[in-house]
Amino acid sequence: MFTKTITHADGDTATETSTEADALRLLRTAVRRGYRVEATRNGGAIVERDIHNGRSIVPETRTVTLEPVTPVGRLTATVRESLSDIAAREAYRIDVAEREFRDQVGRISAGFRGVAPAAAARLVARGLVVLGEPYEATSNGYLPETRTPVRVSLSARLGMHAQDHRTHTIAPAGYVRPADADLHMVTAGRQTPGGGLVYSRASAAGCTCRTWSATGDGRDDARRLAQGHRQQQTAEFIRTLP
Repeated sequence: MFTKTITHADGDTATETSTEADALRLLRTAVRRGYRVEATRNGGAIVERDIHNGRSIVPETRTVTLEPVTPVGRLTATVRESLSDIAAREAYRIDVAEREFRDQVGRISAGFRGVAPAAAARLVARGLVVLGEPYEATSNGYLPETRTPVRVSLSARLGMHAQDHRTHTIAPAGYVRPADADLHMVTAGRQTPGGGLVYSRASAAGCTCRTWSATGDGRDDARRLAQGHRQQQTAEFIRTLP
């Protein structure tokens, strides 16, 4: 479940509860229509839409924020590995089993890999996985057991994506000697009186994904470029969601 907050250009807000299916539908529609969408590390998303009201050439911005009822929190390497295993296979939790397999009750099975009962319970409690409707099956083809389908939640997927794309910017170098500056990156060539220094406004931006970097005309511009990267990556990610 998500809390959806709509913020209008005049500052008025409206809040409602959104199911995972509704949230995914909203995100897909936003990407299809070219709105700006950014995943957040807590497992939510921010959607921005420009609205032209005819009163000004400057568009107004309408924002929709999705916040998971249970934030995903810190995702360790072990948790992420478990979620990856569940996402890659038809996973299920064993709820009822005969005596020979009683120690498997509570375990999430994902192919040849699995998640131990205690760790599986934590994934459920944190909202990182979603449970389906139980069904009857057999262990080893002959012993009856009850299984519950398990899949990775939308909030967990958004949180992992956002944590994979943490951006940073670097403050401009300021006054530097011309020999120490990349002249292609010097955006203001003012010299200090008698000092022979030039002022560099260039601010570098990068991402933990290690596939993107850029240089902005000042740190605010670098932050804008970084946000654009996160939004582009989120849009591409949403298009791949099942």
